[in-house]
Amino acid sequence: MMVNDRSRAEPIEAELIHLLFKQAPPSMVANALISAILVAVIWPTIPPRLGITWLLAIYVVIGVRLVMIQRFRRASPAPHEIQRWGAWSAASTLLLGLVWACAPITLLVPSESISLVTMTVILMGLAAGSAIALAPYMPSFYAFVVPSLGSFAVVLALDHATVSHVVAILATVALIAYCLHSRNVHRLLRHSLELSYENTDLRREAEQKTSLLESTLENISQGICAIDGAGGLTMWNQRFVSLLGLPAANVTFGGNLHALLLSVDAKLAESTFARAEYLTADERVVEILPNPRSGHGHVITYTDITPQKRREQALESARRVAEQANAAKTRFLAAASHDLRQPVHAIGLFFATLEERTPGAASDPLFERIRDAIIAVDTMLTSLLDISKLDAGVIHPVIVSVSVRRLFERLASEFELIAHERGLRLQFRALDVRVQSDANLLDRVLRNLISNALRYTSTGGVLVAARRTGTNIRFCVYDTGIGIPAHEFEEIFVEFHQLDNPERDRQQGLGLGLAIVRRICDLLGHQIVVRSRLGTGSSFELRLPLATYDSSPVDTAHADHTSLTSCHILVLDDDQAVRQAMAGLLTGWGCTVSAVGSTSEAMACVRGSLAPDVLVVDYRLRNNESGIEAISAIHAASGQVIPALVITGDTAPERLREAERSGLSLLHKPVAPHTLRAGIERLLARTDDVTG
Repeated sequence: MMVNDRSRAEPIEAELIHLLFKQAPPSMVANALISAILVAVIWPTIPPRLGITWLLAIYVVIGVRLVMIQRFRRASPAPHEIQRWGAWSAASTLLLGLVWACAPITLLVPSESISLVTMTVILMGLAAGSAIALAPYMPSFYAFVVPSLGSFAVVLALDHATVSHVVAILATVALIAYCLHSRNVHRLLRHSLELSYENTDLRREAEQKTSLLESTLENISQGICAIDGAGGLTMWNQRFVSLLGLPAANVTFGGNLHALLLSVDAKLAESTFARAEYLTADERVVEILPNPRSGHGHVITYTDITPQKRREQALESARRVAEQANAAKTRFLAAASHDLRQPVHAIGLFFATLEERTPGAASDPLFERIRDAIIAVDTMLTSLLDISKLDAGVIHPVIVSVSVRRLFERLASEFELIAHERGLRLQFRALDVRVQSDANLLDRVLRNLISNALRYTSTGGVLVAARRTGTNIRFCVYDTGIGIPAHEFEEIFVEFHQLDNPERDRQQGLGLGLAIVRRICDLLGHQIVVRSRLGTGSSFELRLPLATYDSSPVDTAHADHTSLTSCHILVLDDDQAVRQAMAGLLTGWGCTVSAVGSTSEAMACVRGSLAPDVLVVDYRLRNNESGIEAISAIHAASGQVIPALVITGDTAPERLREAERSGLSLLHKPVAPHTLRAGIERLLARTDDVTG
């Protein structure tokens, strides 16, 4: 088990400060000798009292430093206390540096060669020595070198002599060089200690793993052996011997494994270096799995998989039956959904065109009934599409901070009228908090739960409440409906499963609402709990985490429709009714429309005239050609990338994943006219942004 960098930083820092104090005594002795030499050499050029005073100050500070070093050695501080000693060391070093900083100010006579040369040599030497001695703790180094050498450079820079200026420049360069050198020495010391600790950790880890391996080998149910490059045994456990029925006397270190296995069974010997399943004499199935080792040799495991093989045979038969049934269901749903969406899509477009061309259509009861019928079919097909999209994994949640109060207000405004029409009470009890979830998916879950509760409640009412529990918020939907039998708690989340609707009344839905709820909750990681009593009512509880931040998307108003007048749109769809409906609708919006039924016709169209502004292409075309392939061919024929909108009625998971990977704008049939127009406007706006 390796130690992380943070837990290792404290002992490394302690080691560096220990090294600092260990190197300090020789440095103090050097300071004492050098300061005496300095005063002795420049004695003729300075006032005697001044020299003695400065020298006494040096010795006092050195004495303080030596006392501190002695106390440090006696204290033997723990790693977590070491930083305090480092700070004290830096403070005493700063005091020493300040005393040395006084030397150029009080003792230096730049006009005297002996004074200038001696002071230069001594201060440079002290700085060079400190770059090594004080490198373990950089604050100590800076506390000494910057004041001492810095004051020397400043004094010379202020002198009028040219030589003084030159030496001042050299001192400044030397100060920078010593700082860089000391920093490099510090990094080298730290890196060396890090490597030392890593080696210690690795050695400890290796010892632990060795001990663990030895214990594990003798207690696992697998037989294990290891061989070297020549095939000689280097390690084995007792299970290896007993599982294969090997003569224990023949299993020896360095013995040839192939010869040993050959003495038992030739088939067993053939399976040494490849995965195999071996049937023993007592009809046990043993899985042989060789694993090459780094370098030479193999580690081979022998596992008794007899029970698994028996279960696999039983499960395989059941799996084939289930897969065949599931594949048939998926194919049927995908084909039925696609074939239904085509005419419904065309009907919706034809109706939108008719409605735009008929005065007073908005208030005509007949138009209203047709519109309601189209919306009902669209809702059913959309539920099927939602199931397919969730199963295909093409829905990617965007987790944001969602206001519970605003969410409940939107739901109340939508469902209160529905509840009133059914003679039911509908109450919402919100909290002024925010939860972490995908706003749209959470809204869909609650809509389905509330709609389901209203549908199965004939008297009484429905309560939607938010309650806080610690760091979680519980969304609860209570109803006074028919209730759910306990054995049906899981079945209600299965698609097309409905309670108390044997006639499959469309007014009671398709039985997909709760299936969508379960899939969305699994996708978001939200727990859902069901409680119910027959004849009394039910409750659905959803648990979400509280949001610790506000990342809710900003509501923006819908922009006005962009004019599509003179916009050239190429429609590619192999269904003639859809082409006619699309052409009629787009023409009514002022567009110029080219409607074709094949890729070859589309390519001829873009070659023979100006390239269209937008492509609207069906995903599934004739001869198993996809709309994505057709768009690529049209781009190649026109020599430019034309904004494209893909419209699909396919719900097969693999088709949805392929469409998702294409990166093209995607709409699902049946497409509402306002949704189609919004998609075209977005493509045109994106094109304007790029060209602008």
